[in-house]
Amino acid sequence: MGKIIGLVNQKGGAGKSSLTNALSHEFARRGYRVLVVDYDPQGTQTMLFGFNRLSEFVDTEHDITGIFEGKDVKPVNIGENLDLIPSNQGLREEAESGRMGKELVLANFLKGGFGKKGMAEDYDVVFIDSPADSGALTVGTIAASDYILIPTRLTFVDSTGLVGTLQTVIQAVMTFRLDLSILGFIPVAYKPRLKEHNDVLASLKQTIPQILERHDFIKVASKELFLEPVKDRIAWAEAAGKRISIREYIEKEKKAQRDIILTIENITDEIIRRTMLPEGAVV
Repeated sequence: MGKIIGLVNQKGGAGKSSLTNALSHEFARRGYRVLVVDYDPQGTQTMLFGFNRLSEFVDTEHDITGIFEGKDVKPVNIGENLDLIPSNQGLREEAESGRMGKELVLANFLKGGFGKKGMAEDYDVVFIDSPADSGALTVGTIAASDYILIPTRLTFVDSTGLVGTLQTVIQAVMTFRLDLSILGFIPVAYKPRLKEHNDVLASLKQTIPQILERHDFIKVASKELFLEPVKDRIAWAEAAGKRISIREYIEKEKKAQRDIILTIENITDEIIRRTMLPEGAVV
C-alpha cells in the first residue's frame, strides 16, 4: 500500500496545488510510482498537468465522481511513473449532497475494503490536492490520508487559516478515529528579508506545538514540525502559466532560480525520511 499524503489548508492561495505538482514530479523522477488525486472541484491541479477543460472527463472512465457510486475510476497517465485522477465540477455537487458517509468515500477508494482492492496499492506515493475550505472534500482528504502536509503563507491572515486548518484535522481525527500523522508544515512564498514573514514563522513555531500538546492523540512524523521554506520566486507563476513542472521550467528558462529545485529536493528527502519510504526506488 502506497503512502497517502494529503495536502490541506482551508485558506486559498496557500500553495497546495503548486507544491503537490512539484513534489509529484520529483518523486516520479526518482522512480517512485506516483498517483495524484485532484479532489478540488476547481481543478487547479488538473489544469497544471495541462488539461484545459475539466468537462472532458465527465462520464468517462476517468470521472472522479464515479468513486461515490463505487465505480472503478481509471487514472490518466501523465508521464513515466506519474498518474492523475482529474477533477471535474461534479465533485462540488457530491460535496454538497446529503449522501451519508461522503467523507469516507475517497478513503475507501484508495485504501479498499469489503473485499475490494484500493487504488493506492498500485503506487508508492499518493498525493491528494484538496479544496481551500473545511468542507466534506477537505475532511475526506484528511480521512483518506496517512500523512497530512500543510503548506502556508506567512501573513497574519494565513497564520489564522493555518490554525483553523489544524483544528479541522484534529476534529476529523476525533470524529472518524483516524490513524494519521502530521507530516509537517511548509512555509511558501517566503521572503527571508521580510520582517513580517520571519515574525509570523517564529510565532507559528511557538503556537502550533502548543496546540498539538493539548491534543496528544495527534501523531507527528517528526519533532521538527516545519520543513524547509519555499522562497517566493516568479518562476512558480510562470511555470504554472506554461503548464509544465517547476523543474522543467527552471532548467529550460530560469536557471538563475535553481534554488527552488534544491528546496524541492530537500523537502522530498525529508518526506522520504519521515514516511520511511524505501529509498530503493530512487534512480
